[in-house]
Amino acid sequence: MPLRRRRTRVAAVLVAVSAAAAAVSGVVAYDARRDLGELSTRNEELVSVLAAPDARTMREEVTTGGTATVVISRELGRMVFTSSGLADLPATKGYELWLMGPDGPRAAGLLDRRQDGVSHPMMLTPQDRDGRVALTVEPAGGSERPTTQPIMLAELPEA
Repeated sequence: MPLRRRRTRVAAVLVAVSAAAAAVSGVVAYDARRDLGELSTRNEELVSVLAAPDARTMREEVTTGGTATVVISRELGRMVFTSSGLADLPATKGYELWLMGPDGPRAAGLLDRRQDGVSHPMMLTPQDRDGRVALTVEPAGGSERPTTQPIMLAELPEA
């Protein structure tokens, strides 16, 4: 193969690799920007609940160890839940949060715990009639209804 033809192929390959790298960089930058926007929105929601004039903070002991913290603003219709010091669970189990009203418990989500044992704050939207929040140990994927007794049960303040 002549040298000139080989150089042309090498140049074409380099152009293709460079174009692919640019496309991947663009996708990564777009994803990072979107993630940053979502994080910023989430932080604004957290701050609005924490700073609400009617915000009430409750700290509850968890019977198996650790502490749960709830901040609720009935005016905003929003609530933040986080915890620390919860016992490690086997991979087949998880901590699930429940909002409880006259119609019974409603799954509010599984806790996402960081390496230091603190759970990521969860933003929740309690209904006006929800009077309690509970934490249970459930199968890792969660449950439709609680399968164990609550290890934390807190009364929510009324509006």
